[in-house]
Amino acid sequence: MTSLPEMNRALDLLAAEAAQLSDFLAGLDDAGWARPSACTDWTVADAAAHLAQGSAGAALSLRRAKAGDPSPPEGQRLLEAGERASAMTAEGAIAYHRGQSASELRQSFADSIDRMLQAARELQPADWEKPSFHRRGIIPVHENVGRRIQEIAIHGWDIRSAFDPAAEISDAAAAVIMGLTHRWLTACFTPIGQSARFRFAVSGSAARRQDVVLAGDSFALEESGDAPADVTFRCNPSAYVLLTYGRLDISSGAPPTAQLEIDGPLDKALLFTTAFAGY
Repeated sequence: MTSLPEMNRALDLLAAEAAQLSDFLAGLDDAGWARPSACTDWTVADAAAHLAQGSAGAALSLRRAKAGDPSPPEGQRLLEAGERASAMTAEGAIAYHRGQSASELRQSFADSIDRMLQAARELQPADWEKPSFHRRGIIPVHENVGRRIQEIAIHGWDIRSAFDPAAEISDAAAAVIMGLTHRWLTACFTPIGQSARFRFAVSGSAARRQDVVLAGDSFALEESGDAPADVTFRCNPSAYVLLTYGRLDISSGAPPTAQLEIDGPLDKALLFTTAFAGY
């Protein structure tokens, strides 16, 4: 069973990431909300509305899971294998905040975050492994909490980087997200019929060495060993997350705003962002 301190560390991180973003959004005027975010075709308001919707849904999923019910709530469903819901997600976020003023959207965001955190704080260690609904599958409660950290940290970066191109994801959040990387890469993988070994040499508090191996129309994650890599990405935890989640444009090399170095041919490096373009 998960220990209470271990669970509380995850919940404290979730609360801290949410509070940081809430504080940032509280300082935005109407022009700030209308600014394009780093999430393609989304304004800051769209990204915030998406997080508000997701947090409200997560609160419901966590409460249902605690009660022993991991089934989809009314009006929701599991996505089909390989289904990409980008357009549906964008339409939902835009509809959610259509007609709301900046102050109304700010309050909607804060209220949904509060409901989600309250539901999370009601969890006990015995609940941590219970099955829970997520649109991409029935997953343990602890992973649902991890995915909330992922969503808030990454879309929070989408928002903050619109004002500060050097914005980063915290090491603590990046460490959690790195544990979810395989599920993310599996969800967004597009077979390109190429083979290559990409090595990630991550420094800092969440240091790791990991290979992503393309083999024709499949891929695998492996611990780095003696096999030579075609490309090595040397990065801090934030750049690792931003690159694997499709947030860094490396078409002209490593962006100057990211702590990333690319060791190997750029055309090979671009195979990674082609195969894992995100959505």
